Formats: sequence, C-alpha cells, structure tokens
Amino acid sequence: MPPKAKVASISPILAVRDVMVSVAFYVRYLNFSKVFVMEDHSYGVVELDGQTIHFVRTEDMAALRATRSRVAVYIAVRNIDPLWHKVYGAGPPTQIRSLETKPWGMREFHVMDPDGCLLRFGEEHG
Repeated sequence: MPPKAKVASISPILAVRDVMVSVAFYVRYLNFSKVFVMEDHSYGVVELDGQTIHFVRTEDMAALRATRSRVAVYIAVRNIDPLWHKVYGAGPPTQIRSLETKPWGMREFHVMDPDGCLLRFGEEHG
C-alpha cells in the first residue's frame, strides 16, 4: 500500500489593498518575518514559525469586502503569553481583543489586520 499523503502546512491567501502595508503590519505588530514581495508589489508572503500567510493585491471591492467581513485566520500557538505581550506592546493601530480564557477552553487574543481580516491567536488552556 502506498504511503498516505500528509498535509505539511496550510497558507491562507488574503486579498489586500496594498501588499507592502500588509507585510509591514504583520512584521511590525505580529512578529512575522517578510519572506517575499514581488517587484511590482502585487504579491507577498510573511512567515511565523514556519507558517506563512500570502497577500495578493486587488482593487476588486467585492474581494476586499469579503476579506473584511468574512475572512478570519486562526493561528494556534504554544506559550501564547510572550506573543501577546509583544503584540500588545507594539500597539497595533487596529482593533485588538485582549488575551482571555474562552468558555471552550482556549486562551485567545484577536487582532484585526489593515484590511479587516480577523486574526485569532489561541492556545489550549490547561
């Protein structure tokens, strides 16, 4: 029997107004590193602990509305407190929700990115 395929990672691709603004936000406020930005700034990639988020520039208002109102990215982490302190200390200019323990047993904090995508960082509690 051949070996079963196994997912190595999943990388969301987010529609954004400005790739450079998105890359800068994720690097400055969320501890990501810049991996790649196309010369024409139409596509970019950031990375955190081997996991990537991709950005594609668009002027399509429907795509941007979808990112703002219907897209969330859940980022599961271990040892969430140092990341929370880094993000909180960096003071993102967007909406954030403080680290708290949720009724479903996760410790989470939330950050809205510049295009309105909700980033939920969480760690299993207990």
